[in-house]
Amino acid sequence: MKKIIFLMMLAIASLSLTSCVNDDDGYIEVPDIINTGQVTYLGKTFPLRNAVITDSELADGGIYYTVELSQNVVPQYGKLNGSYLFLEIFQKNGLLFNGTYDTSNSGRRISYIEYFENPTMDNYVPITGSGSLEVYNNQFQSGNIYLENYFDYYNRSLLNSRFSLRDISGNALYGDFNGFFDYYSFSNKSSKSSISSKATNTTKRFSTSRSEMRKQK
Repeated sequence: MKKIIFLMMLAIASLSLTSCVNDDDGYIEVPDIINTGQVTYLGKTFPLRNAVITDSELADGGIYYTVELSQNVVPQYGKLNGSYLFLEIFQKNGLLFNGTYDTSNSGRRISYIEYFENPTMDNYVPITGSGSLEVYNNQFQSGNIYLENYFDYYNRSLLNSRFSLRDISGNALYGDFNGFFDYYSFSNKSSKSSISSKATNTTKRFSTSRSEMRKQK
């Protein structure tokens, strides 16, 4: 009897890990995706489970994006537990989104970096002095991030990323991410963004660039 109950529970559990989509022959089971990734800095490692990309501005012969990688979903206001990595990147016209962005590259460039642990957010922006660790753009000397928007076997739009950054003391901040992501688009409906995920929101997430915002404070 115990064996039968165990097998029934196993069957129920396996069903909970799949969903169904319609095809020409009926329904097929589609496995769920669990976002994976991590960030390591100064000997501490945090998981990365959330990603947000925004195409924020058409300027300088290309398009600017913001990239947010975090342990948890970023609240508009309040405490964000865990890690939070923020980058502003630039993609020159004529290039695709997928590729490596570097602090020294003019075509695909990292233009701004921030990293926080356990910050308090104010309209999606970490409040200065609220985190247990805060590393601002002027404390980074170099780095790169690889970004790839791709479709899996079931035609789901996903993000794959690897990054390696270095602060002015020579300490490495590195990690990776793979899974679903949120995509916000408000720069221009006719922009040349090559991200293939449909925008989840067209509301402006940030009122100005992070670098300009920090200068104003």
